[in-house]
Amino acid sequence: MDTGILGAGNVARVLASLTGPFARIGGSAEPREVNGQPGAVFRGPGGRVINTGALDILDEKVQAIRATLNPDKLRLLGPVADARASIRETNEARMPDPAGI
Repeated sequence: MDTGILGAGNVARVLASLTGPFARIGGSAEPREVNGQPGAVFRGPGGRVINTGALDILDEKVQAIRATLNPDKLRLLGPVADARASIRETNEARMPDPAGI
């Protein structure tokens, strides 16, 4: 069952909405080949691995973005972060500051 986000515009909006908040919490994306595909290793604060993402490309168009979140597989890349905590922090960074700061 495919529960993905469909359409280039929708995917771009989701990625754009996460980029700034992820950087604000100290996250980074390291471009890297993942499973033979162009992709990235995403690291949280302190450089710990959160996940990897790989792009499935056909006819020069992205068909799917495949993420690996399994800590046992990610350990090959270094110390692993608590992905749930990083996602929570990123989502919190997307919210407006209630103090208006």
